[in-house]
Amino acid sequence: MAIRITRRLLETATRQLARLTGEREFVAVGRSTLAITAPPRLRGMAVSDDVDMWPRAHEDAALDESNAALGEGSPFHEKHGFYVERIGSWTLLTQPPGWEERASRIQFGSLSVLVLGLLDLAYNKLEASRPKDNEFLREAFAAGLVTPTELRDFVEQHALTPDLRQQMIQSLTRLTEH
Repeated sequence: MAIRITRRLLETATRQLARLTGEREFVAVGRSTLAITAPPRLRGMAVSDDVDMWPRAHEDAALDESNAALGEGSPFHEKHGFYVERIGSWTLLTQPPGWEERASRIQFGSLSVLVLGLLDLAYNKLEASRPKDNEFLREAFAAGLVTPTELRDFVEQHALTPDLRQQMIQSLTRLTEH
């Protein structure tokens, strides 16, 4: 069951992942990051059952241990109502160059988290185009988190190939017609 992820919960997840991995720098993507990147009035959109995160330098650091301790069905999940989904940089293989410069960096003491920017998140969701991603985009448009025009312009400017650009614009058109 999804819960509202807050900055404090994101910090809790980061600190626990750092304790298990020994890493100090992480990347977080997905809907839960709205707890950081959304305007304050829209941070309630950060509703998820997981936080998608990985250690930036050593993606596989303590992978099995952190999945057992922080993953779905773990004691962490039972205690906090959400879990840490250990993904990796492969989730951003088709993300437009410059995403790191557009990302937000947050600090939790000595720990650093690079959080995917709003338009990059919307781009990522549009490219994946799963039902849950399309629902997220509809919610984001309705709330004014991003506009279809902003996303279309971003795709036009940043899509990695003409075919991907065309596919994403078609997906966006279908989303905004309904």
